[in-house]
Amino acid sequence: MNKLVLALCASTLVLPFSSAYADDETPPDYTPSEQAKYKQEADTKKAATAKMTPEQKAAATKARRAKAQKDQDAMVNSSQNPQGRNAGILKSAADSMAGPTPPRGTINTPEAEKLLMKNKGQ
Repeated sequence: MNKLVLALCASTLVLPFSSAYADDETPPDYTPSEQAKYKQEADTKKAATAKMTPEQKAAATKARRAKAQKDQDAMVNSSQNPQGRNAGILKSAADSMAGPTPPRGTINTPEAEKLLMKNKGQ
């Protein structure tokens, strides 16, 4: 009896969701002219692929896989190497720390302002 109740509950939960997926008749986001343009582009690609020799197809496949592998490696490296990802930030931070430090007690004083203006050339 418990199995029957469990099956009944499960079917009442699953049935509305499955009917929603089966009845999904949403209109496409593309206008008919855009659809025609994309269809023409796809047909052109298919025709170009059909004209290729087996060597050309193999070369195209190899190039496509190499590009995909390069993109994937870049994503992995950026996620696993935070120093590489933040290299620009770290470099600018190091550059800002490398500047001359003012002598103690001269920050926000008239002497420091005069020295700053002199260094800027004003």
